[in-house]
Amino acid sequence: MEPQKEARTLCEPAVRPPAASRSQTPNEEEQREGGAAPAAAAALDAEADGACADGLWELPVEPAERRPECSRCSRPQKVCLCPFLPVHPLHISTHLYIIQHPAEVQLKTNISSQYVIRMQPTNRCLSTLECAAVALSILEKNSYIQETLLRPLRALCSFQLQHGAQIRLSKEHLLKNGLYPKPMPKNKRKLRKMELLMNSVKI
Repeated sequence: MEPQKEARTLCEPAVRPPAASRSQTPNEEEQREGGAAPAAAAALDAEADGACADGLWELPVEPAERRPECSRCSRPQKVCLCPFLPVHPLHISTHLYIIQHPAEVQLKTNISSQYVIRMQPTNRCLSTLECAAVALSILEKNSYIQETLLRPLRALCSFQLQHGAQIRLSKEHLLKNGLYPKPMPKNKRKLRKMELLMNSVKI
């Protein structure tokens, strides 16, 4: 009888603790321990977040205050240019068409560009608005037109300079004084333009 009991005992699987149910390599144990802990922590965090967010909808909400707006253009008063525009439209009989080169306009005048937050090609170049203001002022024989049209541009530049913009010198000035930050172009045509700017030759 005893030999049969002994045979039955050898055939039955030995009872092992759950952790030792199979042989594990150190890497498998690390993966098992490392994967279970973050998953459990994430589940706890999710439950905690859900519990904390349940009462958020009950909190009082303060209405957002809108910035004061201009009644004329509906833009915020802080960036509104209406105070610098004429109250009544200017009476101009001239029909002005501007066909302008991308390099801006160079006029035979002592006027320098007041669009100081943008780099001009040369010291004599004017922006589109400035060109129109000068031309209309000459054609209409009324210097008030130029002053009126350029007032919003000066206000715009002043506002931008107060909020981080910088004065941009012309490319001509930077080249002549060795301050141009970019390397000289390798293209012969562009290089020739740079040389003309440095020599104050109209391009």
